[in-house]
Amino acid sequence: MAANSKTKVLYQKVRDKIVSGEIKPGAILTESGLSDEYGVSKAPAREALVLLGHEGLVESMPRIGHVVAAFTLQDVLETFHLRSILEAEAAGLAAERITEEGLAALSKNSDEEFALSERAYQAATINMGQEPAFSDKVSILRIAAHENGFYERACELNIEFHQLIARASGNRRLADLIQRLMEDMRRMLAFDSRFVTPQQHLEVIEALKHRDRAKAEQAMKKHMAETKSRLLDRF
Repeated sequence: MAANSKTKVLYQKVRDKIVSGEIKPGAILTESGLSDEYGVSKAPAREALVLLGHEGLVESMPRIGHVVAAFTLQDVLETFHLRSILEAEAAGLAAERITEEGLAALSKNSDEEFALSERAYQAATINMGQEPAFSDKVSILRIAAHENGFYERACELNIEFHQLIARASGNRRLADLIQRLMEDMRRMLAFDSRFVTPQQHLEVIEALKHRDRAKAEQAMKKHMAETKSRLLDRF
């Protein structure tokens, strides 16, 4: 494998772990550490860290290495402010323009989210040997999701849900902006106490099915507000 290819592969692996939250903000990454962990020389490790630095995902610390950048309360507030505006508009446009194929894709996405939530709940119940108390369900479901490999699929489904609606708006530039915001936010969403929100998504889908622009916008704004509230509880 060429040095440049090794750099790209290593960069993508480390980036995915940072974005997913597997590598936490504040973690120290070094050339020697990455070299040993991934079986590459220090040159690809150094170049990968430079690329991650260009994205703002890591910050150089002289004589120490690179620290994984933290996101701030202001980052969360600004991102949700933009998402609420753009995604409510996308949902409103989608209510007027979405096709039957688009609605079918959203329904399929929702069905899989509900099924994933049920599988996580069953796994949590089996692990505990009993049904978890209502107050513990959210955190236990999230732990079960991570332990059983459901979390990554949940992230994919969530991104797909929002992108389907964005594309259904018929505004390509709006869809591109929403996609970039979703990518920026994935690190933040790794700290959400819930790993899926199928009921909130279903409310948006129902409004789209009824071609109700006002309700679609309202349901999306409500979804954004509730997710933001859960994240702010982490600060």
